[in-house]
Amino acid sequence: MISADLGYVEKERLQELRGEIGDVERMLKAMIKSLENKHLNP
Repeated sequence: MISADLGYVEKERLQELRGEIGDVERMLKAMIKSLENKHLNP
């Protein structure tokens, strides 16, 4: 967001990046949950 405010990234590209960041966040949360479940149920 700061990079867009400073003019390094266009607002449209920032929206794309935020969507990709959201995708990665969901995948990481799912992986963490899966690993926790494996640890609790060996």
